[in-house]
Amino acid sequence: MKRVGISIFNLQEQFGDFRAIEIAKEIGADCVDFNLCGFDVANGESVYARGEDEVRAYFRRLKEYADKLGIGIEQTHGRITGVKKDEKFNADFIKSAKMDCIATKELGAKYCVMHAITSMVFGADAPDELMYSVNNKMFADILPFAVKEDIIIATETFGDAPGLGCNEFFGDMTHFINSYEKLANVPEFSKHFCICMDTGHTHRSTRFEGNPKVGDVIRKMGGAIKVLHLHDNDGYKDQHKIPMTGTLDWKDTITALCEIGYDGAYNLEVLLTHFGKDFMIEEARFAVKVMRQILSTY
Repeated sequence: MKRVGISIFNLQEQFGDFRAIEIAKEIGADCVDFNLCGFDVANGESVYARGEDEVRAYFRRLKEYADKLGIGIEQTHGRITGVKKDEKFNADFIKSAKMDCIATKELGAKYCVMHAITSMVFGADAPDELMYSVNNKMFADILPFAVKEDIIIATETFGDAPGLGCNEFFGDMTHFINSYEKLANVPEFSKHFCICMDTGHTHRSTRFEGNPKVGDVIRKMGGAIKVLHLHDNDGYKDQHKIPMTGTLDWKDTITALCEIGYDGAYNLEVLLTHFGKDFMIEEARFAVKVMRQILSTY
């Protein structure tokens, strides 16, 4: 039976980490994508700033609570920005990424999703060589932490670059796959690096000439896809809508996932504030029901 998960970032922000996991269980999810983006070594109030021992203890308690409830923590969402043109930021970024790996391990999750660098920082006309070298160095700096903690970093597919009116450099599937394969072919990293298929991001990239549809991207990447961020949009904006409420072809998407033998969680990354914060739990519950219906149909 296919497992349905949900990203709980909105629930964590509104209700706190422990209650968010509890809500995910109540709405019928099988597992969660636990958000780590809000944790930061540069924030003195964050547990990340208190050292490795406290980080391990805090996330171990969360895992124990999830185990008690009977819900899995399938994956986490780690660093979301990518490195920037700021040495101090980048140094803290790598330290926080290390904590992401530790937290993922202690939560009992197998995968930690992280974003590539973005054209919104480096520019729409940044040289290919620069984008490849900076992105590959960033992941090469992070992956030894994943190896040590025995977890897997999942690089997430991109779409357009909001505000620039162009495709993200790594929203171009050729660039994305080239960058992924260069690191995945490094022997010490090969078992610790995979792809997170973000359907909403990839759907937004399809309006640019040469980029294939979501289902065809899935077929091209094949077994490298181990993690999913499932959401819908109108093909232009990153709306993180419930599946079937945008323009994405869900029949082809699910068919493609079946064709490549995907056997992980069908994780929803839905923005739960479309109807206001007071309706978040109801929206999350409905999203899980819709996902189960899609899976039973296709």
